Amino acid sequence: MKKLGAKVLVIVATTVVFAACSSGPSPEQQTRESQEQKEAERQQAEFRKSLPPVSNPGQGW
Repeated sequence: MKKLGAKVLVIVATTVVFAACSSGPSPEQQTRESQEQKEAERQQAEFRKSLPPVSNPGQGW
């Protein structure tokens, strides 16, 4: 009977761990990813500003 109880406990614990892992990123991780995305967008905007103007955008090669 003890072996059955131990198996049930392991199964329940494993289920709880998997459920916690699949709930998505933590709020801290979401904040960090949001900040990284904003920084990347800022860097892209700065890079675009540094490029010379295009004479005929969308034309040819």
